[in-house]
Amino acid sequence: MKKTILLAAAAAVTATVAHAESITVTEENFPQAYTNLRFAAIIEKAGGINTFLKMPVPSSDPAEQFVVRMNRDTAYSTSVFDVSSREVYITIPETDKYVTTQIIDENHETQRMIYGPGRYNITAKTDFAFVIVRTLDPDLRDNLVVEAPEPQEFIIQDWEEASFEEIEVKGNADFSDGYHQATAYSNVESGQTSYMNYVGAAGGWGGAMVLDNIYQTSPYFDADACYETTFVDPEAEYFWSATVYNADGYMFNDVANVSSEMDPEQNADGTFTLRFGCAGMPNNIPTVEGNTTGKFNVLMRHYGPSQMVSDGEYGYNMTQFIRKVE
Repeated sequence: MKKTILLAAAAAVTATVAHAESITVTEENFPQAYTNLRFAAIIEKAGGINTFLKMPVPSSDPAEQFVVRMNRDTAYSTSVFDVSSREVYITIPETDKYVTTQIIDENHETQRMIYGPGRYNITAKTDFAFVIVRTLDPDLRDNLVVEAPEPQEFIIQDWEEASFEEIEVKGNADFSDGYHQATAYSNVESGQTSYMNYVGAAGGWGGAMVLDNIYQTSPYFDADACYETTFVDPEAEYFWSATVYNADGYMFNDVANVSSEMDPEQNADGTFTLRFGCAGMPNNIPTVEGNTTGKFNVLMRHYGPSQMVSDGEYGYNMTQFIRKVE
């Protein structure tokens, strides 16, 4: 399926498609299918394995976004590494700004994030792993150092297209209806379940563990109205951000998020009010322009969640307070 992801024949690129019979995609193997295709696409964009791609700001065109529920909170560099040698190292240069390194293997299992500058040995359970560096220091990405042996060939499996798309749509809908982050974005040792791994991959491939980031998701709302939510400062260790997506899980406007890093207007009592579809009002994210689905929802991200957020204390989930403004 999706033959456009296949890599051109070039010396720097080491990936080929398997020529076996197409593999039917199920809930059980969807995380592996989606991950295999994402890895192939990343290798193509980067020009090879073990090569960092400095990701541009995600497009406002849903068709040009790499995966569902991308965001513009930080600058990114990504790569697929052959970690089978156990001799892969990445050096993150010095910075006083937020920077993390996350590792995701071929089964869509993830590890705790690595924080800050340093030289780190990159390992995973599988031969290949996706590495994403997130940072509030965009210039840092120009100075990432990779030490790695010559990579082996990456095999792109032939996933059956119709079953893939059917399972993807179902999983994305299940994600939007509610999922359990701790068992979706983690690893088997930390309690990840097969079903939640599937739902997490379909609804937000590459998510982080709850110890690092917490995601809070709203239900869907009709886009042609004004909504708002007022909430107390969640006191994230690093920062928080709220991003609006269409019914398919994609951003659709140049103004897609409000973040504590953007110095949003604060109320006199210290609370914040975010608005959705309320043109001309403070802290507003548009919901109609560019949205062809007629629906939207909001995903709140806590980077370094406070204990109140981690404990699920009342008042620390802004998505629960979104109401239509009459």
